[in-house]
Amino acid sequence: MTCPTKLKGSDRWYYRRKIPADLRHIVAALPRARKPAGWGATHIKVSLGTADREAAKAKCAEVAAAVERQIEALRKGPTPLTPKQVAGLSGLVYRAFTEGLEEDPVIAAEQWRAIAEANRDARLGQYGLGAQLGIFDDHADRREFSLESRFGKMVDAVLLREGIVTDDTSRWRLIEALSRDLTEAAEKLARNADGDYAPDAYATRFPTWEGPDAKPDAGRSISALVEAWQVAAVARGVRPRTAKRWQAAVLRFTKALGHDDLRRVTPAAVQRWANERSSSGISAKTINDTDLAALRAMFAWGKRAGWLGTNPAEEAWIEGRGKPEVRERYFTPDEAAAILRAALAVTGTDREDPKTTAAKRWVPWLCAYSGARVMEMVQLRKQDVRREDGAWVIRLTPEAGGIKTNQFRDVPVHQHLIEVGFIDFVKAAEDGHLFCRRGADGTATGSAEGVYSRIREAVREVVPDPAVQPSHAWRYTFKTRGSEAGLDEVKLDAICGHAAVTQGRKYTRVTLKARIELMEKFPRYGAL
Repeated sequence: MTCPTKLKGSDRWYYRRKIPADLRHIVAALPRARKPAGWGATHIKVSLGTADREAAKAKCAEVAAAVERQIEALRKGPTPLTPKQVAGLSGLVYRAFTEGLEEDPVIAAEQWRAIAEANRDARLGQYGLGAQLGIFDDHADRREFSLESRFGKMVDAVLLREGIVTDDTSRWRLIEALSRDLTEAAEKLARNADGDYAPDAYATRFPTWEGPDAKPDAGRSISALVEAWQVAAVARGVRPRTAKRWQAAVLRFTKALGHDDLRRVTPAAVQRWANERSSSGISAKTINDTDLAALRAMFAWGKRAGWLGTNPAEEAWIEGRGKPEVRERYFTPDEAAAILRAALAVTGTDREDPKTTAAKRWVPWLCAYSGARVMEMVQLRKQDVRREDGAWVIRLTPEAGGIKTNQFRDVPVHQHLIEVGFIDFVKAAEDGHLFCRRGADGTATGSAEGVYSRIREAVREVVPDPAVQPSHAWRYTFKTRGSEAGLDEVKLDAICGHAAVTQGRKYTRVTLKARIELMEKFPRYGAL
């Protein structure tokens, strides 16, 4: 699935994904009028109706959820609807019209009465040019033609929206029910347009809609929820790396569960999985802060979106202390020096992307002299390095890729970095990202993830100790060395992007000049 994406020759954004192989023969056999909009022979391409990428991203989740409902419905095959389900589904449409337009009926009462009359004509077999010209000898044929012309497309749209594939008999019953109920809806809106807002007694006749996929917890798969959540999460600003990590956690849960049925996810099943993870040696912190946090967030989103009636992960928790610390979290002076020496010695190969080689060469140095997260430096762009106030400055910004705080910050370039050639490298580099490449989706996320892994592997070869994190340890190292040198903690926090520890400190703004002065005092890494 790719969302949003642009098609060749179009300035608008689209939702695009492959049609599952097991459904292609089913889709090919569908009558053209019944085929979901945007479904081709092998791909689904649905216009998001905008040339604005942010607006398109925001709409992706809704479209993705609708497509998943259609896929599920096609897999199930035609499902007959009971008379009660037909009435409930017709009631949804009735309420959508009457409640949606009640405040402002939009058109005059006479026009609503004309619509009601056209609906009656269809029920009598007198709607549509074919019926009016008398080309049908049989009244039943004329009536069927009239109703199909008037309500057929609307019924198909309703079924698609609800993710229902039904048989011809049930579809016809729904056409007849809508012809009657929308006639009443038009009359009700005509009364509203005349200023009559008496209680709507007709609306009480409809049962609650309880058809396939209509119950909050019915007929949905966990994997479909994961996909819809991921699209919505990225659209609202969740970092792609976080979304991917949480997505993986929920898919692990699904695999352990042994099924993909959202209806069968219970609090007991969630807690049992968490207990099994704990028994296998996973720390309580990892389970609570990643595994269960992912389930809780995703199911909470599903509940708000109508996929679930309750959140089965809401109360799940693992009691226990964090993983025991057996050493300091920062790199020792010898370890830091060894990593930086190894980075200086990096040479490229014919098979390695030059940007990856450059990342292995420069990102450890950049993190060592900034305390930045590795991914923040991996997505650095040439235009993010500038000269200001007599110093070279790096701007870490969400415009280049995901930033945990979603806020930019300026980091002065240490003199040692300049001496070993970083600024010369930047000047000679091509425009755009220095260490990764933009993908077909317009972002560098996928490439950056791969580069991040290569850097992690390179550092782990130098410092194999599993008790220290090969990426995050630079943040501890930078802050520790700065503190040891007696540098101002507030300024160190500002450079690292750490939140202020008190409400009062949130009002303290560390200027670029102050950051430059601190970086001039930051001690060099020795033994290089």
